[in-house]
Amino acid sequence: MTDHELARLLRPWPNGKDPDLASLPPIDPYADVPPPHEPADQGEEREPRLTSRILTRASLRALPDPAPLIDGVLDQGTTALLYGKWASGKSFIALDWAASVAAGRRWQGCPTERRRVLYVAAEGAFGLKGRVQAWESGWDTGVDDTALEVLPEPVNLTRPLEVAELAALIRWNGYGLVVVDTLARCMVGADENSAKDTGLVVDTLTRLREATPDGRGVILGVHHTGKDGRTLRGSSAFEAGVDTVYQTVLDGGAIDLTREKRKDGPVEDRHRLRISPVDGTNSAIVIVHRGVDNSDRADRLLSIMSTHFRTTGASRTELVEVCREAGVSYGTFTRALNDLLESGEIVDEGTKARRFYRLRGEV
Repeated sequence: MTDHELARLLRPWPNGKDPDLASLPPIDPYADVPPPHEPADQGEEREPRLTSRILTRASLRALPDPAPLIDGVLDQGTTALLYGKWASGKSFIALDWAASVAAGRRWQGCPTERRRVLYVAAEGAFGLKGRVQAWESGWDTGVDDTALEVLPEPVNLTRPLEVAELAALIRWNGYGLVVVDTLARCMVGADENSAKDTGLVVDTLTRLREATPDGRGVILGVHHTGKDGRTLRGSSAFEAGVDTVYQTVLDGGAIDLTREKRKDGPVEDRHRLRISPVDGTNSAIVIVHRGVDNSDRADRLLSIMSTHFRTTGASRTELVEVCREAGVSYGTFTRALNDLLESGEIVDEGTKARRFYRLRGEV
């Protein structure tokens, strides 16, 4: 296109003749653009975008108070991390938390808020069938069909499209707890030792939490330890960025579950647990383990006592009834109770006419 043709297209003249380009006034390309310090609209300045995000004192008072998902363990509206060495029981514990929340059942004596749960089984769902069946059988508690749902594939938390799809799923089904097991399988291609990459993953966990109902759900990531078997694998940005951190450590036949970080409230929380096979299944459940020399039957009774009567204590009749519902025979109950009374794990503070039992330390 020639200069004359361009001029004719841009500024057609009434007489249809091509202008003499030399006679045209010079064109200032910035003539219609306001200076940077002046608003485009010479009228009133536009309201800053962040104004709508400001919280007044009244708005702060209207915010919901901190509330538990599992009382004293996981708080609503948080991101959490559960890490441990391979085969240290972390996935069993994560599923135990998930099933307890899905069923609205106490976890180790701690009340739970019943919520829909999504378990992202990034390493495959093959073993979850047996674990869920063992949990239902071991605790004599069913989980509703849609209360605990499993996504049997990883979601890459570093890819915006996959994150958006997961957030949409969380929002659509209203999940109040989402377990990502494991984080390593959900950040393939990223560098776990990079503060930048792990920081982006932690930010993604926060955005997924915002997709839960009213942003009050919990996103739990399951991760591994490093080569030393004691510290979190990868960048410290993982621990720094989440609200809650728990670690599992094997100690003989016991699992020490210890909280290392909590954003709001006391940090101290420790549970001594063990994996106990469930008859009739090919899997196991997580139960209390207070003494390394306790028999399986004693540990089972300890777990029942902690789950149902940790703070209240129980009469013999109440204990017998709960054990019967859990499939523990009267003879096994009697032997287990005698074991625990002898070891001091359970204390009888009742009378001969009416026995009343409490856990040691809860008296």
